[in-house]
Amino acid sequence: MEQAQHLSANNTMLPLSMIDDLPFGNSRRSRNEAKYNEMKNSVMKRGVIQPVLVRPAADRFEIVAGYGRLSASRELGLTEIPVLIKPLSDAEALEHQIEENVNRESLSIIDECKAVQQLSAFYNGDRQAIADRLVWSSKKVNERIEILKCCEEVLDAVSWGSITVGHALLLAPFSVKLQQGTLKKIIAEKWTVSYLRQRASKGQQYLTLAKFDTQDCNLCPHNSEAQSGLFGLDSHKAACSNISCFKEKTNQWLETRKVELSEQYGTVLLVQQINEADRNSVDALTVGETQFLTGCQACEKRVVLIDDRLGRSLGSTIDNQCIDQICFNKCIEALTTTPPLVSSVSEKNNEELPESSVTTEKAAPQKGASSKTKTTNKPVSCAVPKKVVETNKAILRETSAELLMPNEHFQLAMSYAALKRLCTGYTATSSELASPTHFEETIKSALRVSVEELKAEIINATLHLATKQDAQNFSMTDIMINCMSFADNARQVAVAKWNPTKALLAEYTVGSLTALCIKAGLDTAMNNHEAGSFNKAAASGKGKFIDTIIATEFDWSDFAPDEYLALIK
Repeated sequence: MEQAQHLSANNTMLPLSMIDDLPFGNSRRSRNEAKYNEMKNSVMKRGVIQPVLVRPAADRFEIVAGYGRLSASRELGLTEIPVLIKPLSDAEALEHQIEENVNRESLSIIDECKAVQQLSAFYNGDRQAIADRLVWSSKKVNERIEILKCCEEVLDAVSWGSITVGHALLLAPFSVKLQQGTLKKIIAEKWTVSYLRQRASKGQQYLTLAKFDTQDCNLCPHNSEAQSGLFGLDSHKAACSNISCFKEKTNQWLETRKVELSEQYGTVLLVQQINEADRNSVDALTVGETQFLTGCQACEKRVVLIDDRLGRSLGSTIDNQCIDQICFNKCIEALTTTPPLVSSVSEKNNEELPESSVTTEKAAPQKGASSKTKTTNKPVSCAVPKKVVETNKAILRETSAELLMPNEHFQLAMSYAALKRLCTGYTATSSELASPTHFEETIKSALRVSVEELKAEIINATLHLATKQDAQNFSMTDIMINCMSFADNARQVAVAKWNPTKALLAEYTVGSLTALCIKAGLDTAMNNHEAGSFNKAAASGKGKFIDTIIATEFDWSDFAPDEYLALIK
C-alpha cells in the first residue's frame, strides 16, 4: 500500500494527491491575504521549507496544520510537499491546528471563538479543560463563549472591524432581533462602548418572556406595569427595566433547569457552545435500536442544548444531540438490517420530561434515515461518563487488593518495585527484571520470575540502594487493576464485587441507567411482572427510577457493566 512507504519515516516528502482535509476542516475562519501572498511567493522561490503536519487516515493522510502551505503548493502546481506524520486523535488534531494558527499568525477574535466552539464538542463543554489545553486563562475562554451568543451579523461586524469586542460582549445577552436592530444604530451613529453600556443598562425585558416566577415583580418599581398602575396610566405590556436583576433570576432558573436535564443527559451545554455542524440528532432510527438503547443513551457525548440568551428563545432546548461526529458517522455506517419499528425507552422519557414552560425543539431525522428502526450486529459505541469510570476503578482497586495482597509473590513484587524506584543506576541480575523502567512494568516482570529469584533480587537492590531518589508519577489504582490478571478467578471475583448500590447508581444519568438495566435484563424481569413497568419507572425521574431498580427483586450476581469489565486487562 502506498501509505506504508511513507509511514516508516516521520519526516518525508508526500504527494499532494494523498493529502485530504480533516473531517472538521480548518479552525481559521479567514486569512490575511497580504501575508498569504507573501508566503506563496516564498514557496514559489524556495519551496516549502517547514513541513506541514499530517496524520494517517485509512490508506491516505489528512492535513492537520499547514493549510496555507498546502493550499499555496496546490495553486503553484507542486506535486509533493514535506510533511511530519503523526498519529493523532480528532481532539489532538484540532488542538494542534489551533495552536499552529495561534502561534504562526494570530487568529481573529471570532476565529478563536469558533475554535473554542469546536473544542467544546471534544471536551463536553468543560471550559477549564479547554483553557488548560490551549494555555489560556479561564476568563479568556469564558469571554469567547459569551461572544458566541451574538448573532452572525454581530460576529461579522467584529471580524470586519465595524464594532469592537466590547460592543459584542454588551450585545451578547440580548435577543437576536434586539442585537440586529442595535447593531445598525451602533454603526450608523458610531456609538462608543461606554455609550452602549449606558443604553444597555436602561434596556427592558418583557416579563412575559421570563422563565422564573414573576410574582415578586408585580409591585417592583422597575416593573413598567406597576408604574403605570401607580400613576393611573393606560396599562401596557409589563417590562422589567432592571436588566441585572432579570438576568440574575434567569440564571438561577437556568441552573435549576440544567440540574433537571443533567439527570437525563449528564451534560447540558449552551446552544452557542456547539456549532450546528458539530452535532447530530441521535435516536433509534438513525443509529439503530441496539446502538441507541444500550450505547448512545449511556454515552457522555449525547447531550442536551439549552439557550440562555434573553428573548423568546430563552430556555428552549434541543435534546438527544450527539457531539461526536466521527462516532456518529461510524454508527450510521454500521447499520445492517431494518426490522419493524420498535418504540424506544428514550422516546418515552423525552415525552414525559418536565416542561417547566420550556419549548423543546425536536430536530428533524437525518437525511436518508429509514422510517423503520434499524439494528446492527456491530459492537455498540459509547463514551462512558468519567464519574462512572472512576467509580468502577475504585471498586476494582479494592477487589484487586483483596485478591493480590494475600499472595506472597505479589507482596515481594511490590517491595522490589518500590526498592528499584528508589535506586539510581541499579541493574538487575535477572534478564527478566533488567529492562523494565516504569513502576508498573517492574511489578509485572517481578511476578513473572520465581519467588526465590525475586527474593535474591530484593537483597541485591537493597544493598545497592543509594541516597538519590528517582521520582516517577504513576497511578496505583491502574497498577493494581492491571495486575489482577495474575490472580486466580479475577474476572469472576470482580463481577461478584460489583453491586448496584444507590450511591453507585446515582452517578449514572437516566439514559445510562436505562442502558444498564437493558443489558442486565432487568427490563425484561420488570415487564414480565407487570407489562410496561420498566418504561414507566425509567420515565419517573432519576431518584424514583433508582429506588425502583434497588427495590426490584433481581439477581445481579452474574452481571457487571461492560465499561467496568473493560478495565480488567
